[in-house]
Amino acid sequence: MEKADSIQKFLGEYIEEAESQEFLRDHDSRFEGLRAVVKKKSENLRPPLNVVSQRLYYVADHSFYCVELFKYKYYLLAKGVLDALETNNPLSLANNCRSLLEQVATLTYCMDAVEQMLNDLKDQGSPEKIDKVIAKAEQVLKRTYAGKGKTKDSTKESEAIHVNTAIKALSLKVLDASDSYDYLCEFVHPNFGNNYLISAGELGKGKIGSRTNSDETILKIAAIAVGLLDFSAKISGFFYPSLTWRAHNHVEICFQKGAKITNVFASKKPIPEGDGKTKETAFFFKNARTQQESMSLNYQYLEACEYDVHPANRINGGYGNGYVYDVWDTKDGMIWFKTPVYNGL
Repeated sequence: MEKADSIQKFLGEYIEEAESQEFLRDHDSRFEGLRAVVKKKSENLRPPLNVVSQRLYYVADHSFYCVELFKYKYYLLAKGVLDALETNNPLSLANNCRSLLEQVATLTYCMDAVEQMLNDLKDQGSPEKIDKVIAKAEQVLKRTYAGKGKTKDSTKESEAIHVNTAIKALSLKVLDASDSYDYLCEFVHPNFGNNYLISAGELGKGKIGSRTNSDETILKIAAIAVGLLDFSAKISGFFYPSLTWRAHNHVEICFQKGAKITNVFASKKPIPEGDGKTKETAFFFKNARTQQESMSLNYQYLEACEYDVHPANRINGGYGNGYVYDVWDTKDGMIWFKTPVYNGL
Protein backbone atom coordinates (compact mmCIF):
# COMPACT_ATOMS: atom_id res chain seq x y z
CA MET A 1 0.00 0.00 0.00
CA GLU A 2 3.03 2.30 0.20
CA LYS A 3 2.81 3.22 -3.49
CA ALA A 4 -0.95 3.79 -3.27
CA ASP A 5 -0.45 6.07 -0.25
CA SER A 6 2.25 8.00 -2.13
CA ILE A 7 -0.08 8.52 -5.11
CA GLN A 8 -2.92 9.74 -2.89
CA LYS A 9 -0.54 12.08 -1.07
CA PHE A 10 0.61 13.58 -4.39
CA LEU A 11 -2.99 14.06 -5.53
CA GLY A 12 -3.96 15.70 -2.25
CA GLU A 13 -1.07 18.15 -2.45
CA TYR A 14 -1.81 18.89 -6.12
CA ILE A 15 -5.45 19.66 -5.30
CA GLU A 16 -4.48 21.84 -2.34
CA GLU A 17 -2.06 23.84 -4.48
CA ALA A 18 -4.69 24.30 -7.20
CA GLU A 19 -7.24 25.54 -4.66
CA SER A 20 -4.77 28.13 -3.40
CA GLN A 21 -4.69 29.68 -6.89
CA GLU A 22 -8.41 30.31 -7.27
CA PHE A 23 -7.78 34.05 -7.62
CA LEU A 24 -6.14 33.37 -11.02
CA ARG A 25 -9.45 32.25 -12.52
CA ASP A 26 -11.19 35.63 -12.69
CA HIS A 27 -9.79 36.50 -16.10
CA ASP A 28 -11.80 39.70 -16.62
CA SER A 29 -10.76 41.28 -13.34
CA ARG A 30 -7.11 40.56 -14.13
CA PHE A 31 -7.00 41.71 -17.74
CA GLU A 32 -9.99 43.94 -18.51
CA GLY A 33 -7.93 47.09 -17.92
CA LEU A 34 -5.05 45.87 -20.05
CA ARG A 35 -7.40 45.00 -22.92
CA ALA A 36 -8.71 48.56 -22.89
CA VAL A 37 -5.17 49.98 -22.95
CA VAL A 38 -4.19 47.78 -25.90
CA LYS A 39 -7.34 48.69 -27.81
CA LYS A 40 -6.80 52.41 -27.29
CA LYS A 41 -3.12 52.34 -28.21
CA SER A 42 -3.71 50.09 -31.21
CA GLU A 43 -6.28 52.48 -32.63
CA ASN A 44 -3.61 55.17 -32.75
CA LEU A 45 -1.27 53.06 -34.88
CA ARG A 46 -1.08 53.12 -38.64
CA PRO A 47 -2.23 50.10 -40.66
CA PRO A 48 -1.46 47.26 -40.51
CA LEU A 49 0.05 47.57 -37.00
CA ASN A 50 -3.27 48.85 -35.64
CA VAL A 51 -4.80 45.45 -36.44
CA VAL A 52 -1.74 43.22 -35.96
CA SER A 53 -1.09 44.56 -32.45
CA GLN A 54 -4.61 43.69 -31.29
CA ARG A 55 -4.54 40.25 -32.89
CA LEU A 56 -1.23 39.48 -31.20
CA TYR A 57 -2.59 40.67 -27.88
CA TYR A 58 -5.61 38.40 -28.16
CA VAL A 59 -3.42 35.41 -29.04
CA ALA A 60 -1.51 36.14 -25.82
CA ASP A 61 -4.70 36.73 -23.84
CA HIS A 62 -6.63 33.75 -25.18
CA SER A 63 -3.74 31.31 -24.88
CA PHE A 64 -3.21 32.36 -21.25
CA TYR A 65 -6.96 31.91 -20.68
CA CYS A 66 -6.74 28.38 -22.12
CA VAL A 67 -3.80 27.55 -19.86
CA GLU A 68 -5.78 28.56 -16.77
CA LEU A 69 -8.94 26.88 -18.08
CA PHE A 70 -7.19 23.56 -18.60
CA LYS A 71 -5.39 23.81 -15.27
CA TYR A 72 -8.81 24.06 -13.64
CA LYS A 73 -9.97 20.99 -15.56
CA TYR A 74 -6.87 19.12 -14.39
CA TYR A 75 -7.78 20.10 -10.84
CA LEU A 76 -11.33 18.76 -11.19
CA LEU A 77 -10.09 15.52 -12.73
CA ALA A 78 -7.45 15.14 -10.02
CA LYS A 79 -10.26 15.36 -7.47
CA GLY A 80 -12.09 12.66 -9.41
CA VAL A 81 -9.01 10.41 -9.45
CA LEU A 82 -8.45 10.87 -5.73
CA ASP A 83 -12.11 10.21 -4.95
CA ALA A 84 -12.03 7.06 -7.09
CA LEU A 85 -9.06 5.77 -5.11
CA GLU A 86 -10.60 6.66 -1.76
CA THR A 87 -13.97 5.08 -2.62
CA ASN A 88 -12.48 2.06 -4.41
CA ASN A 89 -14.11 2.92 -7.77
CA PRO A 90 -11.79 1.70 -10.55
CA LEU A 91 -14.22 2.51 -13.37
CA SER A 92 -14.30 6.15 -12.32
CA LEU A 93 -10.51 6.03 -11.95
CA ALA A 94 -9.99 4.82 -15.52
CA ASN A 95 -12.45 7.32 -16.99
CA ASN A 96 -10.95 10.26 -15.14
CA CYS A 97 -7.39 9.26 -16.07
CA ARG A 98 -8.22 8.90 -19.75
CA SER A 99 -10.01 12.24 -19.76
CA LEU A 100 -7.00 13.83 -18.08
CA LEU A 101 -4.69 12.53 -20.81
CA GLU A 102 -7.02 13.92 -23.51
CA GLN A 103 -7.11 17.31 -21.80
CA VAL A 104 -3.33 17.50 -21.41
CA ALA A 105 -2.86 16.46 -25.04
CA THR A 106 -5.30 19.08 -26.34
CA LEU A 107 -3.63 21.94 -24.48
CA THR A 108 -0.27 20.70 -25.74
CA TYR A 109 -1.52 20.87 -29.33
CA CYS A 110 -2.95 24.33 -28.72
CA MET A 111 0.20 25.78 -27.20
CA ASP A 112 2.34 24.14 -29.88
CA ALA A 113 0.38 26.24 -32.37
CA VAL A 114 1.17 29.42 -30.41
CA GLU A 115 4.85 28.48 -30.27
CA GLN A 116 4.83 27.78 -34.01
CA MET A 117 3.31 31.20 -34.63
CA LEU A 118 6.08 32.88 -32.66
CA ASN A 119 8.74 30.94 -34.53
CA ASP A 120 7.21 31.67 -37.94
CA LEU A 121 6.94 35.40 -37.19
CA LYS A 122 10.67 35.71 -36.59
CA ASP A 123 12.18 38.14 -39.11
CA GLN A 124 8.90 38.20 -41.03
CA GLY A 125 8.02 41.52 -42.67
CA SER A 126 5.35 40.60 -45.23
CA PRO A 127 1.86 41.71 -44.11
CA GLU A 128 0.26 38.86 -46.08
CA LYS A 129 2.47 36.19 -44.52
CA ILE A 130 2.11 37.70 -41.05
CA ASP A 131 -1.67 37.57 -41.45
CA LYS A 132 -1.58 33.87 -42.36
CA VAL A 133 0.81 32.98 -39.53
CA ILE A 134 -1.34 34.68 -36.88
CA ALA A 135 -4.54 33.27 -38.38
CA LYS A 136 -3.32 29.69 -37.87
CA ALA A 137 -2.82 30.25 -34.15
CA GLU A 138 -6.14 32.08 -33.85
CA GLN A 139 -7.93 29.16 -35.50
CA VAL A 140 -6.38 26.57 -33.17
CA LEU A 141 -7.24 28.66 -30.11
CA LYS A 142 -10.83 28.96 -31.32
CA ARG A 143 -11.08 25.22 -32.00
CA THR A 144 -9.54 24.44 -28.61
CA TYR A 145 -12.25 26.33 -26.77
CA ALA A 146 -15.28 26.40 -29.08
CA GLY A 147 -14.69 23.39 -31.34
CA LYS A 148 -17.52 20.86 -31.53
CA GLY A 149 -17.96 17.31 -32.74
CA LYS A 150 -17.91 16.61 -36.46
CA THR A 151 -21.27 16.80 -38.26
CA LYS A 152 -22.31 16.88 -41.91
CA ASP A 153 -22.51 20.67 -41.77
CA SER A 154 -19.30 21.31 -39.84
CA THR A 155 -16.06 22.63 -41.23
CA LYS A 156 -12.53 21.93 -40.03
CA GLU A 157 -12.43 25.45 -38.57
CA SER A 158 -15.44 24.68 -36.34
CA GLU A 159 -14.42 21.17 -35.26
CA ALA A 160 -12.77 20.35 -31.95
CA ILE A 161 -9.16 19.16 -32.02
CA HIS A 162 -9.27 15.43 -32.71
CA VAL A 163 -7.93 13.43 -29.79
CA ASN A 164 -5.54 11.44 -32.00
CA THR A 165 -4.05 14.66 -33.37
CA ALA A 166 -3.65 16.00 -29.85
CA ILE A 167 -2.04 12.80 -28.53
CA LYS A 168 0.42 12.85 -31.41
CA ALA A 169 1.51 16.31 -30.26
CA LEU A 170 1.78 15.18 -26.63
CA SER A 171 3.85 12.14 -27.66
CA LEU A 172 6.66 14.47 -28.72
CA LYS A 173 6.96 15.58 -25.09
CA VAL A 174 5.64 12.55 -23.18
CA LEU A 175 7.03 9.56 -25.06
CA ASP A 176 4.60 6.96 -23.73
CA ALA A 177 1.49 9.14 -24.21
CA SER A 178 0.07 7.06 -27.07
CA ASP A 179 0.68 3.74 -25.32
CA SER A 180 -0.82 5.11 -22.09
CA TYR A 181 -3.91 6.28 -23.94
CA ASP A 182 -4.42 2.90 -25.61
CA TYR A 183 -3.95 1.24 -22.21
CA LEU A 184 -6.54 3.48 -20.53
CA CYS A 185 -9.06 2.99 -23.34
CA GLU A 186 -9.06 -0.74 -22.64
CA PHE A 187 -10.45 -0.03 -19.18
CA VAL A 188 -13.03 2.54 -20.27
CA HIS A 189 -14.83 0.69 -23.07
CA PRO A 190 -17.23 -2.14 -22.11
CA ASN A 191 -14.82 -4.94 -22.91
CA PHE A 192 -12.56 -7.33 -21.02
CA GLY A 193 -10.32 -4.62 -19.54
CA ASN A 194 -13.34 -2.77 -18.20
CA ASN A 195 -14.84 -5.96 -16.78
CA TYR A 196 -11.50 -7.03 -15.32
CA LEU A 197 -11.46 -3.99 -13.02
CA ILE A 198 -14.58 -5.22 -11.21
CA SER A 199 -14.39 -9.00 -11.49
CA ALA A 200 -12.07 -11.99 -11.13
CA GLY A 201 -11.12 -11.74 -14.80
CA GLU A 202 -12.82 -14.94 -15.95
CA LEU A 203 -16.33 -15.33 -17.33
CA GLY A 204 -18.65 -16.97 -14.81
CA LYS A 205 -15.99 -17.21 -12.11
CA GLY A 206 -15.34 -15.49 -8.81
CA LYS A 207 -16.97 -12.65 -6.99
CA ILE A 208 -17.99 -9.45 -8.75
CA GLY A 209 -16.43 -6.47 -7.03
CA SER A 210 -13.85 -3.70 -7.42
CA ARG A 211 -10.13 -4.34 -7.32
CA THR A 212 -8.31 -2.70 -4.42
CA ASN A 213 -5.77 0.12 -4.59
CA SER A 214 -2.95 -2.36 -4.04
CA ASP A 215 -3.76 -4.09 -7.31
CA GLU A 216 -1.00 -3.65 -9.92
CA THR A 217 -3.45 -2.53 -12.62
CA ILE A 218 -5.04 0.12 -10.38
CA LEU A 219 -1.62 1.43 -9.41
CA LYS A 220 -0.54 1.64 -13.05
CA ILE A 221 -3.66 3.58 -14.04
CA ALA A 222 -3.24 5.99 -11.13
CA ALA A 223 0.49 6.39 -11.86
CA ILE A 224 -0.36 7.59 -15.38
CA ALA A 225 -2.48 10.35 -13.86
CA VAL A 226 0.32 11.36 -11.49
CA GLY A 227 2.80 11.53 -14.37
CA LEU A 228 0.45 13.70 -16.43
CA LEU A 229 -0.24 16.08 -13.55
CA ASP A 230 3.45 16.38 -12.76
CA PHE A 231 4.29 17.11 -16.41
CA SER A 232 1.48 19.65 -16.65
CA ALA A 233 2.45 21.44 -13.45
CA LYS A 234 5.96 21.97 -14.79
CA ILE A 235 5.11 23.01 -18.34
CA SER A 236 2.08 25.13 -17.37
CA GLY A 237 4.03 26.80 -14.58
CA PHE A 238 6.74 28.32 -16.78
CA PHE A 239 6.91 27.32 -20.45
CA TYR A 240 3.31 27.99 -21.47
CA PRO A 241 3.17 31.39 -19.71
CA SER A 242 6.47 32.26 -21.39
CA LEU A 243 4.83 31.70 -24.79
CA THR A 244 1.99 34.07 -23.92
CA TRP A 245 4.55 36.58 -22.69
CA ARG A 246 6.52 36.36 -25.94
CA ALA A 247 3.34 37.13 -27.89
CA HIS A 248 2.67 40.01 -25.49
CA ASN A 249 6.19 41.29 -26.11
CA HIS A 250 5.43 41.68 -29.81
CA VAL A 251 2.51 43.90 -28.82
CA GLU A 252 4.88 46.06 -26.79
CA ILE A 253 7.21 46.38 -29.77
CA CYS A 254 4.28 47.44 -31.98
CA PHE A 255 3.84 50.42 -29.65
CA GLN A 256 7.49 51.45 -29.74
CA LYS A 257 8.47 54.64 -31.54
CA GLY A 258 9.53 53.86 -35.10
CA ALA A 259 7.79 50.48 -35.17
CA LYS A 260 6.83 49.25 -38.64
CA ILE A 261 5.43 46.00 -39.91
CA THR A 262 8.81 45.39 -41.54
CA ASN A 263 10.78 45.62 -38.27
CA VAL A 264 8.43 44.52 -35.48
CA PHE A 265 9.47 40.87 -35.81
CA ALA A 266 13.12 41.53 -36.63
CA SER A 267 15.47 39.53 -34.41
CA LYS A 268 18.40 41.23 -32.71
CA LYS A 269 21.95 39.89 -32.35
CA PRO A 270 23.37 39.46 -28.82
CA ILE A 271 26.15 42.04 -29.03
CA PRO A 272 26.54 43.54 -25.54
CA GLU A 273 28.22 46.63 -24.16
CA GLY A 274 30.37 46.28 -21.02
CA ASP A 275 32.51 43.32 -19.99
CA GLY A 276 30.12 41.53 -17.59
CA LYS A 277 32.73 41.22 -14.85
CA THR A 278 31.11 43.49 -12.25
CA LYS A 279 27.80 45.12 -11.50
CA GLU A 280 29.19 48.44 -12.71
CA THR A 281 30.36 46.93 -16.02
CA ALA A 282 27.45 44.52 -16.49
CA PHE A 283 26.62 43.38 -20.00
CA PHE A 284 23.91 45.54 -21.54
CA PHE A 285 22.11 45.17 -24.87
CA LYS A 286 21.51 48.67 -26.14
CA ASN A 287 19.68 47.39 -29.22
CA ALA A 288 16.94 45.70 -27.15
CA ARG A 289 13.57 47.41 -27.55
CA THR A 290 11.87 45.94 -24.46
CA GLN A 291 12.82 44.31 -21.19
CA GLN A 292 11.84 40.89 -22.51
CA GLU A 293 13.91 41.34 -25.65
CA SER A 294 16.86 42.30 -23.44
CA MET A 295 16.36 39.13 -21.37
CA SER A 296 16.18 37.05 -24.54
CA LEU A 297 19.50 38.52 -25.71
CA ASN A 298 20.99 37.67 -22.32
CA TYR A 299 20.01 34.03 -22.83
CA GLN A 300 21.23 33.99 -26.44
CA TYR A 301 24.60 35.35 -25.35
CA LEU A 302 24.95 32.71 -22.64
CA GLU A 303 23.93 29.93 -25.02
CA ALA A 304 26.53 31.17 -27.53
CA CYS A 305 29.06 30.75 -24.70
CA GLU A 306 27.89 27.13 -24.38
CA TYR A 307 26.18 27.73 -21.05
CA ASP A 308 23.10 25.61 -20.30
CA VAL A 309 20.60 28.38 -19.62
CA HIS A 310 17.84 27.80 -17.10
CA PRO A 311 16.04 30.81 -15.57
CA ALA A 312 16.02 29.11 -12.16
CA ASN A 313 19.82 29.39 -12.11
CA ARG A 314 19.71 33.17 -12.43
CA ILE A 315 20.92 35.00 -9.32
CA ASN A 316 19.24 38.27 -8.38
CA GLY A 317 21.88 40.98 -8.41
CA GLY A 318 19.58 43.76 -7.21
CA TYR A 319 18.26 46.80 -9.05
CA GLY A 320 18.95 50.50 -9.40
CA ASN A 321 18.95 53.42 -11.84
CA GLY A 322 16.12 51.86 -13.84
CA TYR A 323 17.83 48.48 -14.29
CA VAL A 324 17.49 44.97 -12.91
CA TYR A 325 20.78 43.11 -12.40
CA ASP A 326 21.25 39.37 -12.87
CA VAL A 327 24.29 37.21 -12.19
CA TRP A 328 25.09 33.83 -13.79
CA ASP A 329 27.68 31.42 -12.44
CA THR A 330 29.37 30.03 -15.57
CA LYS A 331 32.51 28.02 -16.35
CA ASP A 332 34.17 31.36 -17.06
CA GLY A 333 33.17 32.80 -13.67
CA MET A 334 30.36 35.09 -12.59
CA ILE A 335 28.81 37.11 -15.43
CA TRP A 336 26.69 40.20 -14.78
CA PHE A 337 23.83 41.49 -16.94
CA LYS A 338 21.53 44.46 -16.59
CA THR A 339 18.10 44.81 -18.16
CA PRO A 340 15.68 47.74 -18.11
CA VAL A 341 12.94 47.66 -15.48
CA TYR A 342 9.64 46.56 -17.01
CA ASN A 343 7.35 49.55 -17.56
CA GLY A 344 4.36 47.78 -19.06
CA LEU A 345 2.10 48.99 -21.82
